[in-house]
Amino acid sequence: MNFSKQITGAILAGGMSRRLGQDKPSLLLGSRPLALWVAEALAPWVESCWLITNQPQAHLCLGLPLLTDLRPGQGPLGGLETALFYAPTRLVLAAAADAPFPAASLLAALVSRAGRGIRTAVVCHTSRGLQPFPGIYSVNILTRLTAFLNEGSRHVKRFLEQCRALALPPEEVARLDPQGRSFMNLNTREDLEAAARLVQENPDLSPSS
Repeated sequence: MNFSKQITGAILAGGMSRRLGQDKPSLLLGSRPLALWVAEALAPWVESCWLITNQPQAHLCLGLPLLTDLRPGQGPLGGLETALFYAPTRLVLAAAADAPFPAASLLAALVSRAGRGIRTAVVCHTSRGLQPFPGIYSVNILTRLTAFLNEGSRHVKRFLEQCRALALPPEEVARLDPQGRSFMNLNTREDLEAAARLVQENPDLSPSS
């Protein structure tokens, strides 16, 4: 059985992009929108891939299936709640729209661990602590996540700790993604310029290369 048929991809794009000042999902990197970089990386591991957004009209041009946040303004956890609510599969592979370089080896490890059974989530642990995205989440945590948001909390890592998410250990994450590019979020113009240089120097960063 193809395990990817049990996973829905979700690209979380509900942020305000205050520091960058531009809509991130449609922002071009190497002539392609950031959201399409992420969608291409997730494609081998999922049955379908959605963009979870607060601006569906602005993102129609991306050609991705769109879902509007159930409750906008809740940050990444609000997008995750939306994905879990609508997912036709029991698992969701969630990634950030502004992190265009999810490593294939890291995604494979997350999928492999999830394939052995999870009750909550499988994420990564790095030297900077728990990294929620990319991560695989069970729809079983939807009720718990909704209650967490209802309490007024939006702290992703606190939720992961509360629901006792499984985490790939730092040494494994470092082996699978030595440069840590899976967690490279493009929040500023400098970040975008650094990503553009990476693409020029490493054409194989694109999954289709």
